[in-house]
Amino acid sequence: MRGRLSVVTVGCKANFADSATILTHAARAGFEVVEGGAPADVLVINSCTVTRRADRDCRALARRLRREHPGAVLVMTGCFAETSPDARSSVPEVDHWLGIREPSALPGLLRSLAGGATSPGEDLSDVAADRLLGHSRVFLKIQDGCDAACAYCVVPKARGAGRSLPRREIMERAVRAENDGAREIVLTGIHSGRYGVDRGDRDGLAELVEALLDATSRCRFRLGSVEPLEVTSALVSILSRQGRLCPHLHVPLQSGSDRVLPRMRRPYTARQYRERLVLLAVEVPGIRLGADVIAGFPGETRDDFEETMRLIRDTPLSYLHAFPYSSRPGTESAGWADDVIAAEKTRRVARLRAADAAMRREYLGRQVGKTLIVAVSAKDPKSGEMRGIAENYAEVVFRTAFRARGDLVPVRIDAVRGDHLEGTAV
Repeated sequence: MRGRLSVVTVGCKANFADSATILTHAARAGFEVVEGGAPADVLVINSCTVTRRADRDCRALARRLRREHPGAVLVMTGCFAETSPDARSSVPEVDHWLGIREPSALPGLLRSLAGGATSPGEDLSDVAADRLLGHSRVFLKIQDGCDAACAYCVVPKARGAGRSLPRREIMERAVRAENDGAREIVLTGIHSGRYGVDRGDRDGLAELVEALLDATSRCRFRLGSVEPLEVTSALVSILSRQGRLCPHLHVPLQSGSDRVLPRMRRPYTARQYRERLVLLAVEVPGIRLGADVIAGFPGETRDDFEETMRLIRDTPLSYLHAFPYSSRPGTESAGWADDVIAAEKTRRVARLRAADAAMRREYLGRQVGKTLIVAVSAKDPKSGEMRGIAENYAEVVFRTAFRARGDLVPVRIDAVRGDHLEGTAV
């Protein structure tokens, strides 16, 4: 059939990278790949299953896409499709349901849907694929899978064991992306901090980042999520001295209680977490630090939750992603009594989100008067303002002559407007 194909992504930055790969496979199969929202003959949902809400969102998305594209072929892939094959019967709108543990399955399906043509289609660059997904930055996956055994997490069931992509492949793709115009490359993975561990490397992530910086000259790099004990002295050193490595790190917390953390199978203490973040703040002045926090994990008392709140106040965090605990089939904690009632989880999440809002305001207020380097993401057609992401992960709105999506623009920060910054290009 060939025709037009688009991908809709639900979930994390690793999924963003996977969606770009899906588009490259589609282009090679002969499809015309189009942006989300455009008319399409094939729609691929790259799904997420990290919470019950993510599952629900994926099902709802499939139903909406079927209403909007009644004649299209609908494909469900990604983590939800992998972990919940039994859910297929509840989503009859989907024509094809493919997990992600068999890497050749989706490319094979796309070739079949394209009519089994033997002539190759076009090669699509990483930059072009991310642009079609609406991204101004390139998401480069360096690692997949996870060997951790967190009691609440279903991701290892979906993604499998941790495995690092070959360094040469990563380097070649980064250099090619820079040559194609990428000015920010986000290094993604399911457990990025353990890059190289499966090959016996002690500081594999730090060594990879050093090599990428040496091999490039015009683009900047951003790390995603790195676990507390994987914030090594080598990684802190690179962040402190390499201007092209963005001063921003997401360090998952989940709980600040030394009673809850072992039940979660998290391998650090509250003190270790605090020490790593304080070290980052001292060695990398101005770094922006964020965390994930789960509220209402089974057995979490009000005192446990207060310990989490105290730890948050005692660390240099500037934003939180807060979630109520969600029991996931196939995880250790799914068999435990969920003894925190829903209303109490809601109250705890509300307090975490209030803390998040206050931390964001305080951090953004400190940026006024500074000049930040902003990666342009979009232009508002009505106001003419540009929008983008600064090196510290703050969203910035500013006025300037037209700049292309992805350009790096120095912007003087003039004010805080709601949850983002306002400035003037300089």
